[in-house]
Amino acid sequence: LKREVSETALTAGDWLWFAPAIFCGGILGPFLLLVGLQLTSASAASLLLVLEGVFSALIAWIAFREHFHIRIGTGMAAITLGAAVLAWQGEFSLETAYGPALIVLACLSWAADNNFTRKVALSNPVQIAMIKGLVAGSVNLALCLLVGVVSFEPILVAAGALIGFLSYGVGLVIFVYALRAIGSARTAAYYSVAPFIGALVAVVLLGEPVTSQLAIAA
Repeated sequence: LKREVSETALTAGDWLWFAPAIFCGGILGPFLLLVGLQLTSASAASLLLVLEGVFSALIAWIAFREHFHIRIGTGMAAITLGAAVLAWQGEFSLETAYGPALIVLACLSWAADNNFTRKVALSNPVQIAMIKGLVAGSVNLALCLLVGVVSFEPILVAAGALIGFLSYGVGLVIFVYALRAIGSARTAAYYSVAPFIGALVAVVLLGEPVTSQLAIAA
């Protein structure tokens, strides 16, 4: 017999955590990332995104008192060191630091989102993904229309819809289930594998060069 699993809907009290999660993860984070990507290669940006996991774990341990595990802490320290090596371009200047700094701030925004979402993770994950996508998508589309950077070419619209469905839809539902099961810190640790996959895709599909920083981080 097929057993139906009933999920709990979001309550009024959940919005204390869910509203800032939508703002940080669905509006502020993507804006910072897209601006930073204009000044940083896709492969380097992908590897810098490992900092989302580091920030998520730190916030979970410090602000939300999740259990600290020495192995996860050691791994996060190694990730931070690798990101610092990656971001270093041989010399410091505002021009070379501006893009990576925006991506780091995007990671911090998503880390806050992860921990806020953890507080409502017992609610229906599909409902969480739908509301987040609807609100964040509407706001971002309105901002694009406001500054006149929207393209309605069918191929771009289709590609954007597919990417959004997989990364922000399906991915978010799975992510919420993980938050529910193992908490923010551990979920962030496992999630830190994703940026390395992104860097590999940038090299293979986009033809970006394998820089010395990328080789060290990989």
